[in-house]
Amino acid sequence: MTARQVQLITDFRPEIIMITPSYLLTLLDEFERQGIDPRSTSLRVGIFGAEPWTEQMRTEIEQRMDIDVVDIYGLSEVIGPGVSQGCVETKDGLHIWEDHFYPEVIDPIEENVLADGEHGELLFTSLTKEAMPIIRYRTRDLTRLLPGTARRSMRRMEKVTGRSDDMIILRGVNVFPTQIEEIVLRIADLAPHFQIVLTKRDRMDHLTVRVEASPAADAPSRDVAATALAAGIKDGVGVTVGVDVVDPDTLERSMGKMRRVIDERGR
Repeated sequence: MTARQVQLITDFRPEIIMITPSYLLTLLDEFERQGIDPRSTSLRVGIFGAEPWTEQMRTEIEQRMDIDVVDIYGLSEVIGPGVSQGCVETKDGLHIWEDHFYPEVIDPIEENVLADGEHGELLFTSLTKEAMPIIRYRTRDLTRLLPGTARRSMRRMEKVTGRSDDMIILRGVNVFPTQIEEIVLRIADLAPHFQIVLTKRDRMDHLTVRVEASPAADAPSRDVAATALAAGIKDGVGVTVGVDVVDPDTLERSMGKMRRVIDERGR
């Protein structure tokens, strides 16, 4: 389907695309496979949602496509997309439509309300929704509330860094897929396509990052990149992991939301 979608973009020349970031990476690969420069398209703005993504991912896509990338947030239980959105002018978080939704952030363990600026789990209460109103709905998304900037009358929520139910506890250390993504994107000889594989070794949980090499990376460069990734995760996250650098176009591609974590522990 990606080849057809690339054709639609080149034929109809849209200026805005709303998509998951991992699937846009799949489309970028298809553009380059067809010999089309992604920077030559009519696209000017990408609106990304439905999965956590990092500032490093924003930079990667903006540079490869020459577009502005902003975040959009929503939940089907609340309203769908449109609870909050980033602004092209600032790209410093997502302004919440507080005339329709009242946000709170709580400690996900103690469940007490946190002050603006403190990290925790996001809650919403609907103010104008009639068909299915919600009261203090726990989203499981981790963020913090900040003052408005581009839309000064509305508070911002920081980009979602992960979900409380997506957190991996590896030998007592909390690990989020976005932390791994941030480190992968720093290493030039690695592509932004990766998976986290959880297994058991001698009764202990073990994590392996399976990541694609960039097309230009030779065997020695891959070895150096694997060492750099393992060291970066050890220094930045605090856990020892295995790294498996695989050939380009080896890992499953996103056809919507990317499946980052593969749990093979057999519990």
